Amino acid sequence: MTVLTSVTEIEDRIVDTIREIQRPVVDYVRKGVEQAEGRLPKLSYPKGLPTPGEVVESQFVFAKALLDTQRTFVSELVDAVAPLVETDEPEAAAPTGSATPATETPTPAAKPRGKAKAAPKSPKA
Repeated sequence: MTVLTSVTEIEDRIVDTIREIQRPVVDYVRKGVEQAEGRLPKLSYPKGLPTPGEVVESQFVFAKALLDTQRTFVSELVDAVAPLVETDEPEAAAPTGSATPATETPTPAAKPRGKAKAAPKSPKA
């Protein structure tokens, strides 16, 4: 088991725990709404304003776009410094420079391309 595997397993458990905690909260709110229904007047929502669901969806689309941009940036940085990093692992089959499309599941971590070393600098004359 690698360090990355251990970290990934812990992250998975954290996400599962959050899901388990959220389920009863949603159920509790639904029950509260059922009890309040008919006892409280219906609220009218102003025309022209986005619905709360539209606002939430819009903000998650924005957050995902930010994360995708950051992922591309960090992947490019990893590729840029890869020639300086020596590794015992075999060279990756595909270059890591291309960003993963939004529909694919991201890999846990980018791997350096190989054991390439930086070219020596020529002295200035």
